[in-house]
Order: sequence, then structure tokens, then C-alpha cells
Amino acid sequence: MLKTELLKTEIFRDYSDKDLVKEEEAVRFSLLENPQNIENLKSLAAILYYKRDYNGAIKLYEKIVKANPENADYTAFLGYLYHENENYENAIDYFNKSLEIAPDNSFVHFLLGNAYSRAGLIKEAINSYDFAIFLDLDIYTAHLDFAKKYEAIGQKQRALKEYVIAYEIDPREKNIINKINELKADIVSKKY
Repeated sequence: MLKTELLKTEIFRDYSDKDLVKEEEAVRFSLLENPQNIENLKSLAAILYYKRDYNGAIKLYEKIVKANPENADYTAFLGYLYHENENYENAIDYFNKSLEIAPDNSFVHFLLGNAYSRAGLIKEAINSYDFAIFLDLDIYTAHLDFAKKYEAIGQKQRALKEYVIAYEIDPREKNIINKINELKADIVSKKY
């Protein structure tokens, strides 16, 4: 069964730039000795993801999924990497494959809903969000988690989108509108 917390941990994991350089070097040396080591391949893919080298991370996770086709976590994370790379067709495909393996994963239903939404497939997005809610996912908190993750890695536009979605779900939280205004001002100031 898919471990939702494991998938969330991988997506929301924190790295500093110094950590990335040291970690990448160590992992690459380990892979020279054992190029098929799944844990090292996953670590390198995560590092590439945090460096925004989505294509590199995707290549590694395709290899990982090919070696472990019944692992719903790996398949879902590959879908997430495609989503981050704005390749929604492949993201949808891999999220659906993950759900074939572990159909009760509310977080993957949520991610699938996001991919459908970004692809303009609103009916499918609503169905996926409904499944996520039915399976007890707090979509409001999920959007806030993504917003904070994007903000932490410097993707202010994406963070703003996630904060806006969270605010549309529950406009009572004043801190979120303040964060939206702060990000808008920051984005505008950086454009000039």
C-alpha cells in the first residue's frame, strides 16, 4: 500500500544550496560504484528536482519505475515530476498508474486533480478532488503546503497560485491574504 507520508515527505523535503552540492557529489560517487542502487538513484533524482533539473530527475525516475513497476510511490513521484515540468499528459498517466496500484491514496487523487486542472480538464479535476475529499484529504492544507514549498525554493509565481487557491477555498484566514499581497508586491518589484 502506498505510504502517503513518504510521498509528501519527498515532495516537501528541505535542502539548502550547500547541502545540495555536497549531497549530489556524494551520491554521484556512490552511483559510480553501484549504478543500479535504487536509493542512490532516488536521492540523486530528488537533488535534481530541488535544483529544478526536472528533465534529469524524470530520466532517473523513469529508470526507477521501470525497475519497480508495482511501486505506487515511485510511480506517483514520477507523475509529480512531470507535473512540475508542466507535462500534464504524462503526469496524468503516471498518477493514474499509481492509483491503479494503490487506489485509496487521497494525496495522489489530489495531485491528479491538479494535473487535470492545469490541463484544462475541469470535470476530471473535480472528480479527482472529490475522491481526495472522500478519502479524507484536507485540500486546503495541501494547497498551503505546496505554497510554502514553492515559496521556500524561490518559485514565487507558483507559490502565489497555491495561496490564491487556498484563499478561494477558505477566505476567512487573514494571514493568507497578507501572504498573497506580499508575494504580488515581491513579484512586481522583481520584474522592474
